Amino acid sequence: MTTQPAVPRAGTGGMNAPSRALALLRLPDLRRLIGVRMCSSLGDGAFQGALVSAVFFNPTRQSSAAGIAAAFAVLLLPYSVIGPFAGALLDRWSRRTVIIVATTLRIALVLAVSTAMAGGAASYLLFVGALLVTGAARFVGSGLSAGLPHTVPAGTLVPANALAVSLGAIATAAGGGFAIVMRGLLGDTDGPVAIVTASVTLFYAAAILLARRFEALALGPDAQERRATPLRAVAAGLTSAVGHAWRRPTVSAAITLVVTVRFCFGMATLVILLLYQHHFTEQVGPLMPGLAGVGEVLAAIALGLLAGAVATPLLVRHLGRTPTMVSLMVLAAVTVAVLGPRFTLVATIVAAPILAFTYQAVKVCVDAIVQMDADDAFVGRVFALYDTLNNVFYVGAFVIGAMVVPFDGRSVALIVAMAAVYLAAGLAYGAGARALARR
Repeated sequence: MTTQPAVPRAGTGGMNAPSRALALLRLPDLRRLIGVRMCSSLGDGAFQGALVSAVFFNPTRQSSAAGIAAAFAVLLLPYSVIGPFAGALLDRWSRRTVIIVATTLRIALVLAVSTAMAGGAASYLLFVGALLVTGAARFVGSGLSAGLPHTVPAGTLVPANALAVSLGAIATAAGGGFAIVMRGLLGDTDGPVAIVTASVTLFYAAAILLARRFEALALGPDAQERRATPLRAVAAGLTSAVGHAWRRPTVSAAITLVVTVRFCFGMATLVILLLYQHHFTEQVGPLMPGLAGVGEVLAAIALGLLAGAVATPLLVRHLGRTPTMVSLMVLAAVTVAVLGPRFTLVATIVAAPILAFTYQAVKVCVDAIVQMDADDAFVGRVFALYDTLNNVFYVGAFVIGAMVVPFDGRSVALIVAMAAVYLAAGLAYGAGARALARR
């Protein structure tokens, strides 16, 4: 592997976590890998934004809660179903080659989807194409994650992962914004949105060009990483992760809490999308209805997620981990109960980042609990299980919501139920954590 410049190791005194992470950008292989991730994430975000524009905010098409649930299942379930197996298969193949081939396949699939979109194809055909694009994307994401340890010195994986994931998330949001802006410039019918969709391939082409600069096995796998039976290893790994989490009640309780928050966040997302589609029709100050308003909400949610990641260490330092998590669950419950039933633009734009802040802060705490309380030999498998459950519960919220949420998203009973779930989950977790501490 290429000799890397010296960087401060994780835990080096005199440097905080953000400084340590940014210092890693001096590593050329890591910069290149993050460049591939950001170009790929820009394309993913732009493709998702184009799909939302084509299906949900297109005047020539009609959508419903069921349609939104189907779209999110298409976009997210491959991450749960394909993800673990993709990671195992990448222990047998050149990860650089997998990234290039899968990204090339995505270019072909996106062009096929954009062609179908221009021809006015039915929404379900677009979903099938999107499912294939997202499935291929999972191999790229797994390849980038598995290859990251080959680009940094030992002991710097935590800040390197944090840097890569954060920049990838920002790029995804930027890609979605790109699609929304382009749609506003070109038009909102099938033809213009098809052009926006086709433009996504430029980001993927840039990712391929950067990936080609790695040598064939620069991202692995090494000989010791190869497994003879990767699919069997995945099944055994997930099974053992369930057993280990069950034997560690602090871990199982924490994962249960975060997937509950993720479920509520998914339900809130469905309600917000329906409100912007069918209920909000007039501008309120700078707040816009329609797809432009969704862009504003996404920006507010991104700020909430960022604030959650930054503020959580400070909150935990002053309050303690369990009080922080319980307090945030109560905050989310109050926010939903007070602002949710108003069904206004102002209430939505205020509530969305608070719920995003809660999710991100709770997730940061749960990540730390899993890292501390799970045996080192099981941490990777437990995180794979945790990631899968997170996506399944998020999609499950859309599926259940499609059956109970009205056409325009206004359901006071659902809002009250969400507030009750936030409150009950927070209080139950607090009581359980205190009982475990006494034991």
